[in-house]
Amino acid sequence: MHDLDTTLVAVATPPGRGGVGCLRLSGRRAYEIASRLFRPSSDGGGPTPGGRPSFGRFLDRRGESLDHGYLLLFAAGSAYSGESTAELWPHGSPVVLAELVEAAVVAGAIPAGPGEFTYRALRHGRIELTAAEAVRDLVNARTLYQARLAFSQAEGAVAREVRPLCEALEEWIARAEAAVEFVEESETHLPSGALRPAIAEAKQACAALLDGFRMGRVVRRGATLVLAGRPNAGKSSIFNRLLARNRAIVTEVEGTTRDTLEEELEIGGIPVRLVDTAGLRQVQDPLESEGVRRAEQARAEADLLLLVLDGSRPMAEEERTALKRALGEAERARTVVVMNKCDLEPLEGWERPDPAVLKVSALTGEGMSRLREALQERLVGTGPLEDPIITDARHAGALGRALEALEKAAAALQSGLTEEIILEDLRAARKELGEISGEFSGEDLYDRIFSTFCIGK
Repeated sequence: MHDLDTTLVAVATPPGRGGVGCLRLSGRRAYEIASRLFRPSSDGGGPTPGGRPSFGRFLDRRGESLDHGYLLLFAAGSAYSGESTAELWPHGSPVVLAELVEAAVVAGAIPAGPGEFTYRALRHGRIELTAAEAVRDLVNARTLYQARLAFSQAEGAVAREVRPLCEALEEWIARAEAAVEFVEESETHLPSGALRPAIAEAKQACAALLDGFRMGRVVRRGATLVLAGRPNAGKSSIFNRLLARNRAIVTEVEGTTRDTLEEELEIGGIPVRLVDTAGLRQVQDPLESEGVRRAEQARAEADLLLLVLDGSRPMAEEERTALKRALGEAERARTVVVMNKCDLEPLEGWERPDPAVLKVSALTGEGMSRLREALQERLVGTGPLEDPIITDARHAGALGRALEALEKAAAALQSGLTEEIILEDLRAARKELGEISGEFSGEDLYDRIFSTFCIGK
């Protein structure tokens, strides 16, 4: 990250053409540099910090008129970054925006790196670290549910849950320290038996936050759903049904799908990467054999597997093997099994091998609503969809380590060890919780986090 005394410049709108673009300047020279790139129109004065936008002309690095639009100045106390900020709003032409960046650099600005404006907001106390990370997730959101959840976190949802836990630990650490320091008055500062329920309550709070991470992780990063089954079982037809459009080629010829085919859809607010694969069977053709190999790899890496059986023909040996594996203890939680072609006359002797196998028809759409419900249940559970608090693996890791420290403190207390030993574990738990908010974080962590942001935010 650049020194906080420098003035940063970056385009804050996405790449490509648009009706309006935005160039952001932030730092102690932001107003000065912006004034060198802008001439207000004759019928209005120049902008003032915190005032209304001013209309005028934008100038290139040679001082020649380049475009017209608005200049807005933000006072440091109200700016996103917490320092003097100027925004130039020309038309959204990539060449105009690029030239204005060059003109700003000639005037003394430095091109911003990924996330540097948000980093400055953090360093100037405008936001804390979890809110900064939520800004990144909001920018990267692929579904409306992801955006709403990220906005809630940007508004402080994580901090509101973690802060009371930190404050409770701080209180008990202070009591324990006083008991150690003033041994004669230890009962006054730390009554006998008081620490045990306090540690238990802190453990419960950590565990409750971690319990929501399984769903939170899926909500944040999305999931991969792979369709598997024999050739002509109807995988590609179900693929098209789930997408609600004809994306995969469907024919009666076996082996039509020879490579993985991927598209994205939304299930219950979760972005899902849907993968159609080559059919399960023994093949001699090298090209189709490579497709089968890639299908096996995709199935192994999938978060969720949709096994498609063909209800119009006797079950093949490959299907029996795949079904046995799908319904086994290791795979059952991440597998949904469907018997396709239920619109046809039932095959004599065919019976659903398990009550969990869903009957569907990719041709008529029968059973597809229930299939989507089953997929959503596998992704986020069967209960009401409550917003998870913890969605970031970094936060979950810190909570896990805090919980381990609290468990050590509980074990030390149970063993009758002294307050000095228990104190070390309580301090370790508090430090891990402080890592979530950035309270005890160093520049290396900041560099790793903000390098995942886009430039201009």
